[in-house]
Amino acid sequence: MNVSPLIKTVGGATFGACNAENQRLFSVIAGVSGEEALQHASLLLNCVNRLSYLGAMDDGHETMRWASHYLSEMAKAIIDDVTLGLQDVP
Repeated sequence: MNVSPLIKTVGGATFGACNAENQRLFSVIAGVSGEEALQHASLLLNCVNRLSYLGAMDDGHETMRWASHYLSEMAKAIIDDVTLGLQDVP
C-alpha cells in the first residue's frame, strides 16, 4: 500500500458510545500516518471477519458477536479519520 506520506489522521473520529447522552469514550489520535492507520484498520477487520464467522456458527457465543461489533466500530473510526485526512491533502 502506497498512501501519500501527507495523509495523516486528524483526530476527528470517535467511537465507543456510552451513557444516556451517547457520549463517545474514545477517539482516533491525530498525526498518525494514513498508511499505518489503514493497516491497523485492516487487522481489526480481519478479527471482525473471524469473530463474526465463528459467532454465526454457534448461538452460544454472544461475546464473539459483541466483540466483532466493537472492533468494527474501531475500524470504521480509523477509516473515517483517514478519510478526513484525505480532505486536508493539497
